Amino acid sequence: MREIVDGYLVNDDNVKIAFTNRNVDAKSSEDMKRFSDKYGFNHDNIVYNTQVHGADVRIVESGDNFTENGKEADGLITSLQATPLLIFTADCVPVVFYDKQQGVVSLAHAGWRGTYGNITGEMVDIMTDKYGCKVEDIKTIIGPSVSVDNYEVSYDLIEKFSVLEVPNYYKEVDGKYYLDLWKLNKELLKKCGILEDNIKIIDFCTVRDNDKFFSYRLDDATPKRIGTIIQLD
Repeated sequence: MREIVDGYLVNDDNVKIAFTNRNVDAKSSEDMKRFSDKYGFNHDNIVYNTQVHGADVRIVESGDNFTENGKEADGLITSLQATPLLIFTADCVPVVFYDKQQGVVSLAHAGWRGTYGNITGEMVDIMTDKYGCKVEDIKTIIGPSVSVDNYEVSYDLIEKFSVLEVPNYYKEVDGKYYLDLWKLNKELLKKCGILEDNIKIIDFCTVRDNDKFFSYRLDDATPKRIGTIIQLD
């Protein structure tokens, strides 16, 4: 991963990934057009959802009208080349998936609801069942999002997550409870068979590193968003 003026880029052979920083509001079409043109993403075919904090996945196939964006879903997956997928976050977890061998890329928007609904497991199931990916070939990245140290939640929410049977998924400090979305998503990926070496957590917290990234919690419910983009070349 390398730092650029407008965020961070990952190039892995035929797959290109970007995480935007505060220089870019991913919800702005003008900003995303400028970013895409500058860093080699095909803005004409960019695909995004109306995110609803769920676990539904939109499959993007040939013949889709890419100008009709806004379908309700929190996951995107495609095997189409030059068709960038885009999700929006500002504390929630962006999870990137790709299989270079089969030529499949996907993104998940995993807030606490999506994490609880195991959207990562749904993504892996589609990649293996529909596209024939082998779990050992799927690489994943957990992108910039709120870290456990800055994600205070109610004890009721902590209890709710116990059904996922993930060890050490929260911290208690001075009677306050902090949920670890990074750990939860990592362990859910491992339960799907994703190799630990193929799970990369980018250690950027939207609260701690607020000089770089938007945070809904810290920025007074800002409407601006980080963009996570992936494209198969």
